[in-house]
Amino acid sequence: MQMLVFDDDPELGRLVIKSATAKGIDATPVTDAESFWQHMRNARPDVIVLDLELGATDGVEQLRLLARYHYPETLVLISGHGGRLLSTVRDLGVSLGLKVAAVLEKPLHIPALEHVFARLMAANEPVTAKQLRAAITGNEMSLDFQPIVAMPSRRLKKLEALIRWDRAGCGLIPPSGFLSIAEADAATIDALADWTIGAAFNAYRDLARAGINVPIAVNISAKNLHDLTLPDRLEQRLREGGMPPEHLWLEVSETAAFKDATLTMDILSRLQLKGIRLSIDNFGTGYSSLALLRQMPFSEIKIDRTFVSDMTVSRDSRAIVKSIIELAVNMETDCVAEGVETRETASALEQLGACYLQGFWIARPMPVEAVPSWLAIWGRTAPRDGHFDRLPEIAETGRPTTPPVAPPIAAFEQPEADTVRLSPRQTDVMRLLAEGRSVKAIARELNLGVGTVKAHLSMAYTALGAHNRAEAIRRAGPALVRPVNGESFDHRVAC
Repeated sequence: MQMLVFDDDPELGRLVIKSATAKGIDATPVTDAESFWQHMRNARPDVIVLDLELGATDGVEQLRLLARYHYPETLVLISGHGGRLLSTVRDLGVSLGLKVAAVLEKPLHIPALEHVFARLMAANEPVTAKQLRAAITGNEMSLDFQPIVAMPSRRLKKLEALIRWDRAGCGLIPPSGFLSIAEADAATIDALADWTIGAAFNAYRDLARAGINVPIAVNISAKNLHDLTLPDRLEQRLREGGMPPEHLWLEVSETAAFKDATLTMDILSRLQLKGIRLSIDNFGTGYSSLALLRQMPFSEIKIDRTFVSDMTVSRDSRAIVKSIIELAVNMETDCVAEGVETRETASALEQLGACYLQGFWIARPMPVEAVPSWLAIWGRTAPRDGHFDRLPEIAETGRPTTPPVAPPIAAFEQPEADTVRLSPRQTDVMRLLAEGRSVKAIARELNLGVGTVKAHLSMAYTALGAHNRAEAIRRAGPALVRPVNGESFDHRVAC
């Protein structure tokens, strides 16, 4: 592993190099921007340790340049300023698309620094199919859920289940970190799909007990579509779990080419006949898009986020999104726009006639325990008249709802912290988060499960109208903020 350490203090650079070398990392120090970018041009490092105070420049400017450079590897941020600034800059890096694995406050705590490097080394080890199967059976997998809402009513259409791997010593890993390994081995990808579907059924029952009867969407790989018994097995599991077939959506990525079109058409057609809904995911990124759409019985198209996120600044992306929406209308299929992260994007999609929205502007992925609270808040803050500048109607949960009594305000323009009520437990969790604690550390401190802590954080973020950690801490109020010592890891960023 190659590491580049950018700090204008040579003594601190030597300290970082010594700790990295002790963990088997090949590290190089630089003290100025010219040397830093010279090394970047010659050989891209696997890890960058970046100080925020750099004399003639600063770490924020370098983050912006790294984002423009599309640096895809890991960043570790260090600073002598308070933890609140570190949290803000870390969230800035994440919003720029950078992979910020850890932040450390000066003076550096050597054990904390060595722990960071040990994590990075563990993350650099290649994942095997055997390790992944062990993780599936060892209760290391979890599901988060992201809402998909209808336009123009703003009702909840369904929840997409998103799998995560809480790998020991590495933190949460999204599907992009292990899906290709699973797809290379038939037994592993089938085990992963079975676990995901089973966990989604359990979540459906939990939501139903809370009075929320909403469909669940589950991602499956085209590699799962090789067994003619799949439709019958899914039908049996639906019957045993008490879940209506029409409340299960299977999302299949179009980027995975179907080797045996006849077999795939057979399986997908029988799934559709049994009432299970089918969605083609990441539409627009695969070479076989139109052929797949014509041959296979999909009832929904999901526009890939790469087009949606750029549509307000790219005429080409907007044209592609518009064409896909019109295609869906002409083929009489539903259409979902993924990656809706701003009000401007949502408004642009509304003008184009998109039916459903999904993205951080609506809600971040959350544990199932947080869905009822999000739904209640969304029902109070979403527009009833079909426009984004007014406040929405309650989500569709299969039961009657009453209109909110609060006066209309701009969607997601949340009130200040003193008008937001957090529960005592949410306040405790937010206070520890403001101190720089990781989710696991918070769980240990409060004697809670990790999933419960994530649920409280998600509910607090929603109540505060915050889209990131720094914004949530700011809106929660200065009373939550205490001096931060030692390390802080972002549980949302895979290492």
